[in-house]
Amino acid sequence: MSGDGAFAAGAISIAVETADDRICSVRLRSSRPLRLSRLFRGRPADEAPLLAERLHALCGVAHGLAAASAVAAARGERAAPSTESERRLLCERATEMLRSSAAMTGAPPPAPLREILALTREIALAPPRASRQSVEARLGEASRALGLAEVSPPADTLFGALRRACATDATPPAEAPDALSPDDDAAVLAGLRREGECFCAEPRIAGRAPETGPFARHWRETDMRGGAAAARLQARMIDLTATLGRLAHGGGENSPRLSSSAPREGFAAVETGRGALYHWARLSTDDKIADYAILAPTEWNFHPAGPFVATLLGARMPRGRAAEAITRLAALFDPCVAFHVELEEAVHA
Repeated sequence: MSGDGAFAAGAISIAVETADDRICSVRLRSSRPLRLSRLFRGRPADEAPLLAERLHALCGVAHGLAAASAVAAARGERAAPSTESERRLLCERATEMLRSSAAMTGAPPPAPLREILALTREIALAPPRASRQSVEARLGEASRALGLAEVSPPADTLFGALRRACATDATPPAEAPDALSPDDDAAVLAGLRREGECFCAEPRIAGRAPETGPFARHWRETDMRGGAAAARLQARMIDLTATLGRLAHGGGENSPRLSSSAPREGFAAVETGRGALYHWARLSTDDKIADYAILAPTEWNFHPAGPFVATLLGARMPRGRAAEAITRLAALFDPCVAFHVELEEAVHA
């Protein structure tokens, strides 16, 4: 079974083994291309943002902004991102979450979703020609038609249908995540500097299994009683509503976090719809890229010992409904590549 993410190269294989309707093993195998950072080395530093944006089919704006910010930090610059770049980032954040949500239904995107996507494209290209009040009204109307404005969205809306599906899943219980936060930036930077691409492939912070994304940001605002899938869907709805609200009021408040731990080195963290995205750059004295690393949210959430695996292990799921429920839960963890679920019955010796 497949999930959203077909636009990007690579895929994640999720092999789940059950015994007596309980999940006893989860194995993840990824074919994601994680060595793209080698394409940056030796290039002029000014080429990094455009290269980063072009290499990533999803969240390209976020990658471009993270690259520009990491290069600026390496040069000792502290220039704030432009209003235009922050506006484009918010548009992309909303678009990615909406597309991922629509893909979960398997149906064509409904008219209100197409209206928001059209409006975010318009806003991303330039400030809307219409008044802010008109933009706010259009976004608000389309959001309500999707069920975003309701705690219990109507069943005939996109998010009402998703909520009903999550409620009928034999889902694991919801638990407070080990949320990745700005306080972890120093540990992430240390890992990138120490291990480079190896850390990007399987990031880790000792003693932890961090999660990033909407649930990590908003879990305290969700109703945890409905299970892991329902709570993560609600967190996505909260995040989407906040993102669209910021767009309606002109954007802003989405600046990258920058730091520099050594001369000619720069680190940037950007919050995307899927979670925290990190870029690290080291420049040579002639302003070329000597080393580079990119760490995406998917590598935290789908780490072999990460939060998706931890959520599933030990969960009780009737075999006849397990594959669909696991696929929906994986889609709510929102990898940036395609994925497929393989369900197996444990063989007893």
